[in-house]
Amino acid sequence: MTSLEDDKRSAGRPRSFDRDQLIEKVMHLFWDRGYRDLSFNEIATATGLTRASLYNSFKSKEALFFEALQNYSSSTPDVLFTKVKDGEPVGPVFYQVFAHAAKLRASEEKKRGCFTVNCFAELAGDDTVVGQELANLMEEKRAVIVRLINQAVRQKELPKDTDAETTANLVMAFLSGFSLFSKGGASEKTLFSMCTSFLQQIGFQTP
Repeated sequence: MTSLEDDKRSAGRPRSFDRDQLIEKVMHLFWDRGYRDLSFNEIATATGLTRASLYNSFKSKEALFFEALQNYSSSTPDVLFTKVKDGEPVGPVFYQVFAHAAKLRASEEKKRGCFTVNCFAELAGDDTVVGQELANLMEEKRAVIVRLINQAVRQKELPKDTDAETTANLVMAFLSGFSLFSKGGASEKTLFSMCTSFLQQIGFQTP
């Protein structure tokens, strides 16, 4: 039998939780609502935690958002871009990434598009830590694509007069538009057909 003092100590302890599961849930909250419209109190209520417990673990809504964004970014199709080594074929990886993206966007029940693209569209140009972090993330993605385009040119997968910076910008713009278009409920076949046409237009041969 526990003492009254034991009960008091137990009641004062923060509620335990699985951090990974909580971040996954918070990611979907941000994905559904956006960053600005979702309050710290609403996150606490939705996760079943007190505001104090949530604050003790994460300190701020910004910190929660960054973890949610990292969670999403670590499992997106374009992670494959970062794994391409020098000398390896580039074109097939682009087709693989785009095929996976078409499948994900078509199968997503809520038709929310890409979480990262949504956040960037909401907060682009925002002079805040969150806005700057998103801008940095998008620039990191663009830099990876620039590197791969240059590699593809060296390996004669793309024409030698291909401008890597411009092409990378086109890829980024296409992916943003692709995310928006997918919210209309386009099929996987339609989405991948768009992808293959785009990749052919910038010079990649169909694998």
